[in-house]
Amino acid sequence: MLIVNFHEHPGYYAEENCRIYGIHKAVLLPVGNEMVGKAIEMAEKEPDKYIPFDWFDKDRPIEEELERIKNNINRHGIKGIKFQPMDQHIFPDDKRLYSLYELCQENGLVVTWHAGIVKLGFKYENGVPMLARYCDPLGFDQVAFDFPKLKICIAHLGGNYIYTALVLAEKHENIYLDTAFLTFFAPRFFPPVTVEDMIAHAVSVAGADKILYGCEGVTPEHVINSKISDTDKEKILGLNAVKLLGLQK
Repeated sequence: MLIVNFHEHPGYYAEENCRIYGIHKAVLLPVGNEMVGKAIEMAEKEPDKYIPFDWFDKDRPIEEELERIKNNINRHGIKGIKFQPMDQHIFPDDKRLYSLYELCQENGLVVTWHAGIVKLGFKYENGVPMLARYCDPLGFDQVAFDFPKLKICIAHLGGNYIYTALVLAEKHENIYLDTAFLTFFAPRFFPPVTVEDMIAHAVSVAGADKILYGCEGVTPEHVINSKISDTDKEKILGLNAVKLLGLQK
């Protein structure tokens, strides 16, 4: 069964997760400007294994950012843009992002957006406080209307905003969800749920075609052990990502 990890970060753990979990391909999501080069470097070294995404620096003039991203599309084959909104302090429907969304829509890039309130081993990232109020994906309702061909991935099934994320994916043809870090969110619900239950519930609401396997603690076994059909498991573990990214199997 083809396994594509749609939510990985460049570095040592990407290699380890591929080896340990039998992952065939991994999308590399840089967090911060300095990790873009690492994602591109790993993808160019092993192009059959890694798919590089870019990062949006909201502190640069937008014209410069668009030119930089265009260059990375043409020279390095990036397939999407990663957002970490609690660092970037920006909401999905901020009009400052619209020219970037237009570029992504025109070039078939995926916008992957962190969603969900998290407590990590640190409270600051990229030199700024990680602010929870930016983690709600609701703004993508407007974005999906304004950019109906833009490929949008809400990470972590929305985290604690799972209801919002599921309904948005159910409502809009161009909104997808990944399963990364559900091992963090599942035990914090009340009552606690399992990762397998969250995946099965997502399939029952949004449909298996909208769910992408992401790691960060979630293993392929979590998908395999979910109470969904074998066909749905194959879609989630790899086929959906291949289709969304236009990859060769």
